Amino acid sequence: KENPMREIRVEKVTLNMGCGSDQDKLKRAVKLLNILTGQKPLITRTKKRTTFGMAQKKSIGVKVTLRNDKAEKFLKDALSVVDKELKEGQINDGNFSIGIKEYIDLPNINYDPEIGIMGMDVSVTLE
Repeated sequence: KENPMREIRVEKVTLNMGCGSDQDKLKRAVKLLNILTGQKPLITRTKKRTTFGMAQKKSIGVKVTLRNDKAEKFLKDALSVVDKELKEGQINDGNFSIGIKEYIDLPNINYDPEIGIMGMDVSVTLE
């Protein structure tokens, strides 16, 4: 029998949506991640003034971190979108990321006209 400490486990699944300076898109992203996960998303802000013309501490995106059963359930749904296949470039140091172009590709999620069509990044941290 193999050592249980050597088993690969999902530590966390992080969902990220970049919105840029569009505050309306930011509000829709917060609503979408709340619907998808049942958790309150964290609004990400710029750290310092950049050459891209973004002011310091400006809201530019939202993210939410899922752990334990919620993480595994969402990961199964997200992998079904990409037909459970990963490209070599998506795997990095034992972790991997996938992009979901439209949230309506996820199973059991219906289109919401108030949100529109939005995509997200899904990053999986393994331990």
